[in-house]
Amino acid sequence: MKKTVYLYDFDNTVVDCESIVELWKYAYRKKKPIRKSTRDLIIAYFKSNVKKDFKITKNAMVSILKYFTDDEMREFVVDFLLPKFVFKEFEETFATHEEDSVKILCSASATNYLKYVKEVYDFDYIIGTDLDLNYKLLYENNKKEVKVDNINNLLKREGIEIDYTSSRGYSDSYKDDKYMLELVNLKYLINSKVVEEGYVNLFWRRKSK
Repeated sequence: MKKTVYLYDFDNTVVDCESIVELWKYAYRKKKPIRKSTRDLIIAYFKSNVKKDFKITKNAMVSILKYFTDDEMREFVVDFLLPKFVFKEFEETFATHEEDSVKILCSASATNYLKYVKEVYDFDYIIGTDLDLNYKLLYENNKKEVKVDNINNLLKREGIEIDYTSSRGYSDSYKDDKYMLELVNLKYLINSKVVEEGYVNLFWRRKSK
C-alpha cells in the first residue's frame, strides 16, 4: 500500500543534543559507578582511530546502558531528555502529519532507550541500533546506507510503499543521512550549515529555552 512517509533522525533533529552524551552525563549525576567505563571509552577511542573501526568506540559508548534498568531508561527519555532538549518546531511539525501517514524515527542511537520516544511522540516505527545482552552491537551501527536497508526491510515487511512525491525526511546531517533522505521527495536539513540543491534548510530551537 502506498503511503506518505515521514522520516526523522533523532540526535540534533528531534532533540538538540547527542543523546548518548547526555546519557553519560545523566549517569554521572545519578552517581552510577561509571569510572571504569569512562576509562574504557577513552581507550576505545584511541583504538578505534588506530584500527579505523568506529564500532570499537560505539561499543564502548553504549556500554553505559548496562548501568540502567528499563525503568531508568524510560525515565531518562520521558522525564529528562525530551522535556529538556526537544525542538519546539519538531513538535509543531510532527503534529501536522496526516493520521494515515507513516512516521518513522530512524537513528544510530541505541534502540534500548530510543524506543521510549514513542511514549511521548506517536511514531509508527522506531529503528535504532540494536544491542545484544552484553550491550554490544548486535548488527551494524544504524547509520548511512544501513538506515536505508533497515527502512526498506521494515516497509517490505509491513507491505508499505513510499509515496515519494508527498513524503518528507528530516536530519541535521547531510553527510550521514543523504542516503536516507533520498527515499523521499522533500528533504530538510535541521540547523545545518550545509546548503545542497534539493534540500531545504530549517532552523529549529529547543523548546525549553
